[in-house]
Amino acid sequence: MLFARIACLGTDGRDRSLSQKKPGWNNLLLPKDALASQIVPALAPLGDEIVVTKTTDSALTGTNLRLILNNLGIVHVVCAGIFTDQCISSTVRSLADESFDVIVVEDGCAAASEALHTAELEIINMIYCHVMSADELIGYLP
Repeated sequence: MLFARIACLGTDGRDRSLSQKKPGWNNLLLPKDALASQIVPALAPLGDEIVVTKTTDSALTGTNLRLILNNLGIVHVVCAGIFTDQCISSTVRSLADESFDVIVVEDGCAAASEALHTAELEIINMIYCHVMSADELIGYLP
């Protein structure tokens, strides 16, 4: 399993992308060592599972995740997390642009509202990824 977390590398956030500095949902200052930027304990990586730290919405942009996935021989990626319309969507689009086969777990991600979540899943489904429920994913996996 691979994890991506959003955090700034400097304590003042100067290294964040422009979208992360704009007012609204993204205007959060999450220094990499702050409690708020850590992966919640219930989902924390086990053993030597890989964590990349991103300063943008996309887990591929500004990280070495693409290289890691390629080095591991991964071509199929399952995405879950928050926010569907921001981080999930940006990551999915980046992965698709890099020719990864992407699945988004619809009940494994969320947005500020159910309407926004549903709308974004409708936009990305069958173009950039396949959207399915966790139960469908379990049935789909070999």
